[in-house]
Amino acid sequence: MTRIMINKCRADITSQQLDIFPLFVETVAKIDEADAAGCEVTRDIGYATVDAILDAAVDIVPMDVENVLHRIGCANRLIEVMYDYSRRGLDIDDVTNQIAGLLQGAAKGLADAYGINMRATRLDFYLPQPYEQN
Repeated sequence: MTRIMINKCRADITSQQLDIFPLFVETVAKIDEADAAGCEVTRDIGYATVDAILDAAVDIVPMDVENVLHRIGCANRLIEVMYDYSRRGLDIDDVTNQIAGLLQGAAKGLADAYGINMRATRLDFYLPQPYEQN
């Protein structure tokens, strides 16, 4: 078992399928507490933790609807980042790949959760999956 401790938030990881959504929820609650207390350092640590969770979410297929919605939210956040990078003339390839990974993972998670065969329904036309579907 791997144990992760970030800013008093703990996640026990015991399988290949990680559920990072509870860690996200705890971190956002800590950010809200820091905002209410006016503690900028704790808030900044919280935001850095949320960014690290977003980075991890790209590579983890969500297992339930809450995690799928989290991935969609991550992709939405990265669209803002991509817009900012684009306006500043920075390279957006990495951000674009992260968004694609989040959306493909969300589609895979929904397909798995509801037993949808992406190939049989031809939903794979716009959402090709890098993962083998059973």
